[in-house]
Amino acid sequence: MFCSEKKLLEVERKVKANDREYNEKFQYADNRIHTSKYNILTFLPINLFEQFQRVANAYFLFLLILQLIPEISSLTWFTTIVPLVLVITMTAVKDATDDCFRHKSDNQVNNRQSEVLIDGNAIT
Repeated sequence: MFCSEKKLLEVERKVKANDREYNEKFQYADNRIHTSKYNILTFLPINLFEQFQRVANAYFLFLLILQLIPEISSLTWFTTIVPLVLVITMTAVKDATDDCFRHKSDNQVNNRQSEVLIDGNAIT
């Protein structure tokens, strides 16, 4: 029943070959490749969210919060925040460099020359 409901919601697409102006009116999805996870604005919030979903990072964050309460803590907050920040920073740098390489790879693939058939003639 779910599949039949989904089919009812789909809209028919009409594409005309070799009529770019007609096809651009509908704003269909392009065929660019996007394998990168972040951009400049979303890196910090998404990366922190992903890192604190790891059990070890969430555990150390919880310990840090508990150590901010002097009545229950025998250590200073500094002993927990340094390793936590170090691990999070190193992981963030690794994720940033990986994503930078993904952006470069995406740009190389998306800017490759290809052959296009226009009126039966191949154009590079």
